[in-house]
Amino acid sequence: MFCTKCGSESVLKSGFVKGQQRYRCKACGRQFVPTRHHGKTQTQKQTAILLYINGLTLRTIARLIHVTATAILKWVKQYTLLNYEKPKPQQTTSIVVELDEVWHYLKSKKTYVFSFC
Repeated sequence: MFCTKCGSESVLKSGFVKGQQRYRCKACGRQFVPTRHHGKTQTQKQTAILLYINGLTLRTIARLIHVTATAILKWVKQYTLLNYEKPKPQQTTSIVVELDEVWHYLKSKKTYVFSFC
């Protein structure tokens, strides 16, 4: 038996969780169940990303794969960070905003007070 975090062989039995034996590592203190597998396979993640690229919504994909929409969103973001480069803005252009026009409009706007007698 090896620790799932540090790989140490010094593990102790540490009770049961949902009917399965739990172990605790002496070296790092991590508690784990060796038969439990978390997460989805890489194939399922790639399928979700492909469905998203083809136009399905996050909620629809989440229902098909039985995960949350947040998990699908994280997979898509991770995929885009690894496979696509973010476009860099051009150095020569600048954006100028005229605030004078907005100030003139706000200054000339009338405020009315309604009184009900």
